[in-house]
Amino acid sequence: MGILEISKMSISVTYNISNVKCAGCVGKIESRLKELSGVSSAQVNLLDKTVLIEYANDKHEDSVREALDKLGFPIEITPKSESTFSRVINIAIPLILGAVLMISEMLHETMPDYSNSKGFLTGLFCALITLLVVIFCGKTQIKSGILAIRNLSPNMYSLIVVGVFSAWLYSLFIVISSHNGNYLLSNHVYFESALVIIGLVNLGSLLEEKAKNAAVGAIKGLSALIPATTIMVTDGEEKEIASNLLRTGYIIRIKPGMKLPADGEIISGDGYLEEAMLTGEPLPIHKKVGDKVFGGTINTSGAFEFSVSHVGGKTLLGDIIAMVKTAQMAKPPLARLADKIARVFVPTVMLLALFSGLVWYIFAPENNFYYALTVFMTVLIIACPCSVGLAIPVSLTVGVGRAAKSGIIIRDPSALGNADKIDTIILDKTGTLTVGKPFVVNYVCSPNVDNDYSLQILKALEANSGHPLAHAILNYRTEISSAGNLNLAEYKTISGKGISGVINGIEYFAGSLEFIHQYVTEINDDLVAQNRHTNIYLANNDGIIARVDVSDELKPDAKEAITALSKQVNEIILLTGDNQNNAHAIAKEAGITKVVANCLPQDKLAFIKVAQDQGKKILFVGDGINDAPSLMQADLGIAVAGGTDIAASSAAICLTGSSLSGISAALKITKAINQNMRQNLFGSFVYNSLAILIAMGVFYPFGHHLLNPMLASIAMSLSSVTVIVNALRLRSIGN
Repeated sequence: MGILEISKMSISVTYNISNVKCAGCVGKIESRLKELSGVSSAQVNLLDKTVLIEYANDKHEDSVREALDKLGFPIEITPKSESTFSRVINIAIPLILGAVLMISEMLHETMPDYSNSKGFLTGLFCALITLLVVIFCGKTQIKSGILAIRNLSPNMYSLIVVGVFSAWLYSLFIVISSHNGNYLLSNHVYFESALVIIGLVNLGSLLEEKAKNAAVGAIKGLSALIPATTIMVTDGEEKEIASNLLRTGYIIRIKPGMKLPADGEIISGDGYLEEAMLTGEPLPIHKKVGDKVFGGTINTSGAFEFSVSHVGGKTLLGDIIAMVKTAQMAKPPLARLADKIARVFVPTVMLLALFSGLVWYIFAPENNFYYALTVFMTVLIIACPCSVGLAIPVSLTVGVGRAAKSGIIIRDPSALGNADKIDTIILDKTGTLTVGKPFVVNYVCSPNVDNDYSLQILKALEANSGHPLAHAILNYRTEISSAGNLNLAEYKTISGKGISGVINGIEYFAGSLEFIHQYVTEINDDLVAQNRHTNIYLANNDGIIARVDVSDELKPDAKEAITALSKQVNEIILLTGDNQNNAHAIAKEAGITKVVANCLPQDKLAFIKVAQDQGKKILFVGDGINDAPSLMQADLGIAVAGGTDIAASSAAICLTGSSLSGISAALKITKAINQNMRQNLFGSFVYNSLAILIAMGVFYPFGHHLLNPMLASIAMSLSSVTVIVNALRLRSIGN
């Protein structure tokens, strides 16, 4: 029935719903559900026919179900899937019968004489057969269209139903009136048109469904990365187990060529894992004991056992799939514009059809009712609200899915509109430009202080910090730990500056030189460094007692990535909390000319605001968590999350890999998605505008021809297919 997700403040449930055909349906459902008590939000996915409902506290499923039933979009326990064979039958029967009627007319050159009994019975027989075939083969469209009209929210199929049954009723009226001797109307009937229109609409729906399935294929592809079964080890014995039955702590044995069923940590053996589908890293990565591994990756060589840490939706792959689904349902500004157009589209088309039919009935020189009905039907049938409704969602679905395959997770599509405007890139250093695994290169201690004891004090302070530099210090000389008789009290951390605490009655400080200056008056110049490393100082109230020099390597592809990015924007800036010497050295090595160093998190935020006030469009690239304010302030934020922190990031875009080349790729694909959305929306608007004008007969004076309703149905079907096919081009971006 639904997929349940629970957070501290709300409950989110995804339901499968039926009869969702166009953007008009989407708007009607969302508007009605948001009116219900207890419903915080509702988002409909037109492509996979689901609705994501967020309840404020408790579920109000009964009221939701009742509202959807009344609207004509009932909740389905399992999505109904019509067989391909039955769909082909629903296409073939009306097309074949329609062709037979057309050929019969062509062979006889004139219409049957309905005034005699034989012609009259033939006409009635054609009317009956047409009605039965239309109802049988078009039952889905008819049901949807009638329900929509009943609920005062006509959709695409409402237009078709009105058009087809108008043609059928008119044709039946011609047969009966001609038999009764009334020849004031044209003798032409539309039985074959009604049949062919239903057949072509069914054909268009089938093609559209196939194209939609291709569009949502990225999610299915990601889900398919998890193997159905795997090998569990219990007491040294192998046992095959379904992947969905795994639990935390299970031991899994992986052999060459096998996919990993869950996240975990290697406890024995080693292997080379292909992680391209998750992180975008092109080459297999060597994993050994103690390394983390992720579900969905492939072991290309080697064998190992790992302990399961996360399963199902809690894995990295599960996080990615959840975020991709959420992004695909989001509504960027263009989508909201399309929704507004779609809500008034069908009523407007109906009014235009009535207006144009009336004009032709009044002003046509002869056969005025025939011309009026032809125009009325054609306008109804050729209009395609579906193409308008699909224009944005299908581009978003394909684009977001394609990005995910390259390790680019688009979390907030509403920010994509800024991608085309970016002219300045601001980069953080640690973990973004550099590898993010700093290491100690030098430790200097005051002559009158014991080296090991001072290091033990420093480790005691850093043990409570999650900063990368703290990890580097804790991993230095592991034989010396912070344990022992050191009692840490009054621990304080000052974001971006340093830490302090009391050990054995003495207050100690650890951090940058600027931080130490705030608490220490006597500075030992012998310990103050002017080098290209990051310097952390340990001090007490008497002065500096030790200095640790920490370094971090530039990422291997940094220079190449910066070169590529410099061709896409006007300016690249390194914005870091590191000292001037180290910041400039790293920037020079990477090929960046502008550097702003010694920045606290609030300084970075202020710098971005000033740049924006100057008219610059900023892309900020950071680590995803520590730089949250800057990522949110920038016109577009990209987090180089390195795979494990994507769920916690506040960036609009996350790179699951650590490669900087992903930044350029992310810009390229976001620009492509924007362009594709605009193409689709513009194309749909142009098609409907021109098609409706042609159907109304505006161009009749130039050729004295009206558009045949059957050709109109072909054009209508192909318009939505064209939108989807155009969106599918996004799958080749970057290939």
